[in-house]
Amino acid sequence: MFGIAVARLDQVSDEEKERYQAFYCGLCRTLKRRYGQVSRAALSYDLAFLVMFLDSLTEPAQNCGAAHCISHPKKRMPYCESIYSDYAADLSVALAYHKCLDDVSDDGTARARTIEHMMRGHYAKAVKRIPEECSAIEGAMRKINQLEADADAPPDACARVFGQLMGQLFAAGCVWGRSLSPDSAWEGTMWARAAGEFGALLGRFIYLMDAAVDYADDKKTGSYNPFVRLDANPGQMREILTVLAGDATSAFERLPLVQDVHLMRSVLYAGVWQKFNHTYKEMSEAKTMEGVPSE
Repeated sequence: MFGIAVARLDQVSDEEKERYQAFYCGLCRTLKRRYGQVSRAALSYDLAFLVMFLDSLTEPAQNCGAAHCISHPKKRMPYCESIYSDYAADLSVALAYHKCLDDVSDDGTARARTIEHMMRGHYAKAVKRIPEECSAIEGAMRKINQLEADADAPPDACARVFGQLMGQLFAAGCVWGRSLSPDSAWEGTMWARAAGEFGALLGRFIYLMDAAVDYADDKKTGSYNPFVRLDANPGQMREILTVLAGDATSAFERLPLVQDVHLMRSVLYAGVWQKFNHTYKEMSEAKTMEGVPSE
């Protein structure tokens, strides 16, 4: 995805930091088991957050431990896996493959084509495992591509489509493990709609946050960016994003989450702003160094 839904680690305890790393490493292990070593390139904290969220909502059995891996051959790293790690791994591959297709469409470089070719077989496996979700992703990506090419489309149209997609994926995840973990199936089914509402709002926020972070590059290259179309400044972008973040956190707080809730709040209330703050702090500092007053 976008690397937006990450924790603010200076706001959590050492125990929570280890727990957070465990979800990330658990997803990494699951990607290798289901798709092979190369698929680990699709690993993201965004999908690790999805595992944490679904685990908290339905509380399935977890497989936790510590082990060496190719990235950490000398140190045993904590890991935590559940049935939702499988779901998140499948989604990771599907979303990463469509990102590859976008890269091929945007620049068509040999590197982009090579990565797409490498991921093609993995995506075929994902389609067999989560066919409805992959169909939803394909439909949403087609719609987004159409909207990006439409000069008359509302500035937030693509964000809404992406949000709707994330809502579908969050809701589907709630009941995805029904046959594998029947004890947690009822809880997942009961809260699927509310989880979908949260996922939709979070997805819309993530899409626009990514646009805010990429503003300068997209303006330079002419790539589609809703904030570039609006000619928005950092203050205006922050104002819009603050409203969307508030909507997403309100939906989150309505859910019956207890397990890892403080860790998830560190993502939603602070972590999601880290890239934005870093990007515009650097820009302000650069302007100041050039003798231009910062905004």
